[in-house]
Amino acid sequence: MPPRIGIALGGGGARGLAHVGILKVFEEENIPIHCISGSSIGAVVGAMYAQRPDAKALIQRFKTTLDEDYYKQLGFDYLRKNGKNDGSFLGHATQSIKRRIVINLAQNRNALLKEARLLEVLSRLIDPGHIEDTEIPLTVVSTSLVSGNHVVYGTGEIIPAVAASCSIPGFFPPLERDGDLLTDGGISCPVPVQFLPGMGANFTIAVEICMRKLPPFESPNVIEIISRADMITSRNLSEMMARTADIAIFPDTKDVHWSEFSRCEELIEEGIQSARQTLPEIRKALRKKRPWFKRYLGSKR
Repeated sequence: MPPRIGIALGGGGARGLAHVGILKVFEEENIPIHCISGSSIGAVVGAMYAQRPDAKALIQRFKTTLDEDYYKQLGFDYLRKNGKNDGSFLGHATQSIKRRIVINLAQNRNALLKEARLLEVLSRLIDPGHIEDTEIPLTVVSTSLVSGNHVVYGTGEIIPAVAASCSIPGFFPPLERDGDLLTDGGISCPVPVQFLPGMGANFTIAVEICMRKLPPFESPNVIEIISRADMITSRNLSEMMARTADIAIFPDTKDVHWSEFSRCEELIEEGIQSARQTLPEIRKALRKKRPWFKRYLGSKR
């Protein structure tokens, strides 16, 4: 029985660019990926790679998209840049005004951006088609706001499924699908390891990309306290899920905010480094798992 390696790509916004670096190393080291599951940005990277297993091409496509005016108009970089408070009276006043604007918008809208904007960006990264037709088997995970459960897609149109998986609450609206309201898969299943065995994997790798270093937390207001509590819950759940895999990789994403796609090169490089550091552990685990893994890896080196 040949080795069947499955990889679960976790959610975390821009930090998911580390996934790309990890896949690049696996290609270079002849570690095959036989199936992929992804939540949120993990679904985006997973879909791109499942359609075309070429990490260099994936990197170029990401960079091209991030340079386009359409992406820049989403304002993600502006969001992070202006989310920092310099501690001055003016800084506090500016942040207070911005919070009031967001609260007023939230009372009348279900998101800051429209679904069409998300679909347009995804169409620049992912080719039209169906999940069941990808070169590498793929599972995409989203969250139902109606039932509270995760919703799993292994068939159907790929771009709408990925859109549901990475629809960040508050920024993009929940997507209506078959009477359900779907939002970011990272809420209910941030690192979807559990679906890989059902896809035929007998060895699982998880990549967890939560913020490794929490930002400074001085004189927080109510919104910031709620946000920090949610961040801690999410990080702990992500780590627990990742550790159910045979191998868990934790790239050092430091304090990178989910919106900082401008740090693309840095995040890809961190993925490369974390994968290379984990290679000895992966090879050792494969050899212990089954004798034929040892023969297989030996033939590839």
